[in-house]
Amino acid sequence: MIHYPPMSSRAETASKTGALPLAACLLLAATAQGLAAAPSLSRLPANAAYGDYAVGTATGFAVDKRLRFDPWNSRYAGPEYRAMLRRVEAAGQTRTVTFALWYPAEPAPGQGRLAGPRSPFPAANGRRASYWDLYFRAGDLRSQIGAGTQIILPQFLRLQDGGVLADADAETQQAILEEMGEQILDAERGAWQGARPAQGTFPVVILAHGLGDDYGAWSSFGEFLASHGYVAVAPTFISDGGLPLVFHDEDSPYAKQVSPAELRKTYELILGNVKVLPYFYRMMYGQESRGFGPPENFDAATAKLAPEGAARATAMMRNLFRQRVADVGALLRTVKLLGAETGTCRRALASLGAVSAARNLCGLLAGRVDGERVAIAGHSLGSMTAQLAVEHLPGLRAALGFNMGAPLSWTPPEMIGAGQTPDGLPVGNRKPVLLMIGDEDAVMQNFFSKMFQSELARAGGDPAQVFPLTPERAAPERETNPQPVALSAWRRAVAERVLVTVRDADHFILVQDLGRLFPWPQFQRGELPYAPGPARRRKPEGQRAFELPPTPGEAYAQLGWIEIDGAGEVYLPHVARDWHARAWFDWHLKEDPEARRRLQNPDPFGAMTFVRWVFP
Repeated sequence: MIHYPPMSSRAETASKTGALPLAACLLLAATAQGLAAAPSLSRLPANAAYGDYAVGTATGFAVDKRLRFDPWNSRYAGPEYRAMLRRVEAAGQTRTVTFALWYPAEPAPGQGRLAGPRSPFPAANGRRASYWDLYFRAGDLRSQIGAGTQIILPQFLRLQDGGVLADADAETQQAILEEMGEQILDAERGAWQGARPAQGTFPVVILAHGLGDDYGAWSSFGEFLASHGYVAVAPTFISDGGLPLVFHDEDSPYAKQVSPAELRKTYELILGNVKVLPYFYRMMYGQESRGFGPPENFDAATAKLAPEGAARATAMMRNLFRQRVADVGALLRTVKLLGAETGTCRRALASLGAVSAARNLCGLLAGRVDGERVAIAGHSLGSMTAQLAVEHLPGLRAALGFNMGAPLSWTPPEMIGAGQTPDGLPVGNRKPVLLMIGDEDAVMQNFFSKMFQSELARAGGDPAQVFPLTPERAAPERETNPQPVALSAWRRAVAERVLVTVRDADHFILVQDLGRLFPWPQFQRGELPYAPGPARRRKPEGQRAFELPPTPGEAYAQLGWIEIDGAGEVYLPHVARDWHARAWFDWHLKEDPEARRRLQNPDPFGAMTFVRWVFP
């Protein structure tokens, strides 16, 4: 049985003349119910259904000729990659950010939703979009993109940890993964290319992906936000994105000067060298990493961190966030201009070097974008990006982060807020922040608690040099402190802040968007031959969380599809995500007082969530 401390009454807001003492905030500002029963819902919570707008979608390129194409990897990549960067910049290519956007569109008259309240309306015009549209239907790169989609499939299928495919031979597993990867690319989305925008002026939410991911991860979330009257825009970061197709800009100077074979080779270099982890592990262990996780032949019992490697990796992360935040700034400028009158938009974007965006997107959202009401959300590395960008960029009002807090040492000094919190911690955010975390996030626990504390100490290093704040080094406890770094980041915010802990959720489940691509309810009932196995184990707590060797991969993820009267089968983690996110953005971007009341009252998910909030 799992139990959070029962709360006898609903939380009270902090005093308007000053914040409550931290201990009082943590005790009062919680809306938890006991966790004796498994999560269940008898009906779809209000405000969790898709909205009444259809959803239009488009892709584009934010270009800022005042910035170098990719300064981050010029510091850390190998010689072949650096030589490629010199060729790209010599051709005149400047900073380019590929982005996808979702916007409110006019629904088709007389037609209902596609399938139930968790589905959008069809648009009045335009073409039903597929995931392949997100990648510009780049046939010459389909095999590369398809291979990228396969990376996360074993995470869902649990091929290496007791799933029913564990006994299948490698050839069978690969064949199934290839088939599913193709199915992902061709699957239809709930958005329409070329759809006519709805009437009105709409706030903006920027969506920052996690390490190695791309903007496709945000499809269902972007569609949900657009259906409720938001323009959602998501970049693929050149610094660490899965495959940022920046040279598919029809005005790319580099693409115009090289052969198709050379362009493909450039993409191969980006795909193979742009990842953060290879350089991270090289610094930490003096070894090269392959894929996601420790290097091949990695033996945690004998491998030793280089203490100086932790300092180098920390500096690397600060530089990475400088580029990510700069890319958010370039995207923010572009999106604001898309809301301007067509001629003004074209002249301004062309002056920045964003010629194709000026030609293809100006006029689409003219008069529809409220550039004064902009927020940012992110997952994992994107959550940290959101927390740092909202503090550093004046055009952002609020941030929402999934499954990661920003450590103090990884924050560039120019992005650290001045002053201290009431309990003496350095200020992290002076703008509103909501963090939503999973209590079974083994990725963050292995990374922060084991690598940067246990292994670093074993190698003779000082964990306090990486995590100078005591709360960041605390022992993870599932009920009270499942992610110490995230809790510390939340405590360091001095404006409105909300922390939502989701029961039985791992690092990926709140964001990954495979739900509508396959018949997952059938998977979970074991009705298909490659169904994921049941839950197996929980991540360790307390001092056991620091034990070596690290536990590989994710440990546990139970939440999934459930049947709800009148709504059919819905993906429960995304229902909870969308409910809290909509309340947060409706309050901070639309100033809806009812949305604030929803945030301050016990949410409808009962035992599934544990909510803490402080409204100074």
